[in-house]
Amino acid sequence: MIALARHDSERGATLIIVAASLLMLFGATAMAVDLSALRMDIRADRLATDAAATAGAAYINPFAGSEADEACEAAWEYVLLNIGDIDTSAPPPNCGALASECTPSVSRTVERTAGPYRVAITHPVPDGHPLMGGQTLNEEVDGASCQRLGVEVERLRDFAFAPVLGFESGRTTVSSVARIAAGVGAGEVVPLLVLEPTSCNALYTSGKGAITVMSYEDSPGLIVVDSDANGGSGSNRCQSNRYAIDVKGEQNNWIRALPVPAPRNIPSAILSYALSGRPGTNPAYAYDPSDVMSGTGAIADDPPETWFRLYPEPIPVSRRITRAPIDWRYNCKTSYPLYLGTVPIDPCPHATATHIDNLVTSYTGNIAPPGFQRWTVDSGLGCNVGADIAVTGDWYIDCPGGFIVQNVDVSFTGGDVVLEGDIDVRAEGSFSVNQGGSADRIVYVRNNGTLEKRAQSSIHLERTFVYLEQGRVNLVGGSGGLVWTAPVEGNFEDLALWAEADTTFEIGGQAGNNLTGTFFTPLSNPFALNGQGGQFQTDAQFLTRRLEVKGQGEVRMRPDPDRQTLIPIREVRLIR
Repeated sequence: MIALARHDSERGATLIIVAASLLMLFGATAMAVDLSALRMDIRADRLATDAAATAGAAYINPFAGSEADEACEAAWEYVLLNIGDIDTSAPPPNCGALASECTPSVSRTVERTAGPYRVAITHPVPDGHPLMGGQTLNEEVDGASCQRLGVEVERLRDFAFAPVLGFESGRTTVSSVARIAAGVGAGEVVPLLVLEPTSCNALYTSGKGAITVMSYEDSPGLIVVDSDANGGSGSNRCQSNRYAIDVKGEQNNWIRALPVPAPRNIPSAILSYALSGRPGTNPAYAYDPSDVMSGTGAIADDPPETWFRLYPEPIPVSRRITRAPIDWRYNCKTSYPLYLGTVPIDPCPHATATHIDNLVTSYTGNIAPPGFQRWTVDSGLGCNVGADIAVTGDWYIDCPGGFIVQNVDVSFTGGDVVLEGDIDVRAEGSFSVNQGGSADRIVYVRNNGTLEKRAQSSIHLERTFVYLEQGRVNLVGGSGGLVWTAPVEGNFEDLALWAEADTTFEIGGQAGNNLTGTFFTPLSNPFALNGQGGQFQTDAQFLTRRLEVKGQGEVRMRPDPDRQTLIPIREVRLIR
């Protein structure tokens, strides 16, 4: 048996020590619980500021840092969406205070308190701003201050247990900064994308030719040139007095992209990969600096500034756009060959839909596709058409030496047309496909057949997609007119032309032109647009290897969001 002795003289001290120990243990546990809650707040709020900053930055115009008011509104919506216990009935911050023109060195911050939260949205975020964290800046990554949007969330949390130690509440503050850049991201309406990867003379004018990419509603004029201006051969080699973007004529010629006018005031842009500063680029040959010097005289529809031979001055795009947007939309595949043997094309991120490959499989060969009528057998006419004729259904034009339409009208409706050779429309001749049709049609030209239009002839292709296996278009005939509109639905919606011949393509600006849709000629060398003395108006989109504007007139391109393929030239990066 063991007996325990009692020492009454130590009993009170032991109780005090035990009580104090229990208090310290309980206090430490209480602090741990409340501090853990603060750490969870930081993680949750950081996810919210990351989402809000990136969502908001996507609304900033990367070329001018404008539209920050819309960016602010989007950021606030994402804060409300991603913080579960915020007071969603709180009024938004005064985002209108960010609507004015951005001054790079002057930050503007709007705030709103909602329950235990204080939300601050800042634009621009200058280099030395506390939101940048005092880190060394990388210009390529961090961009310009007007491209940045900062979102800060401060949370006040009432402690549940720590008040026993005298701590009533804790406060956390987290922030994120995102920037918008000209790169790969959301789609823009780009009427002109020049794909040439290395050489000069990628986009140029000659003679008195001029090109103006106009604005349309909220879409400014945009031009993109992929060339790194560090290569080429022969007359296209980059060297003294040769540039990737070049206004070569001596007078009354220009390359211009026009902004959306007041009250929207959305700036236009000419984007050059050569200016990106990436390895292998040569910014010295991106464009001729003398072309941005002001000219003399006034030009209709010009910006309020004195007119320029090159307007606006080109700015960097962070990477080549490449031919991927068109390949992805119409011939989506898991891999593509190198463009011109040098430029990789990213795999299509969508479910594969090889519409172009399927078309070629169906219509290639040297016999009539199943169900097609054969021209020399079923029309009663030869390859040199000698009488007016209008036919319906699917037709196979078995004329490898050329299908000649001269001084007669030939009309195809109600079906597709497959040809073995050229379509040669000569003086006073008229060739039409699907005129007034209510469905989309295809013209498929085998071998190296050319689509050719000569003087006073006319061509009318309505809701029609043209595929040239190895041929080109040569549509320079005079007063007869050219109507060519792309399909409005189906696999080839908005696609007017797909042709991959490495040769010269040309369209002239004769009277009555109506071009709508996307013209995709990734190997054209060059694609020449000829103003021919007046204005060549077009709603078409051109994606071509090289483009020349020549002649005596101006080619005017208009963005059309409903009839062109959107081109990704914006990207958002979370930088802090």
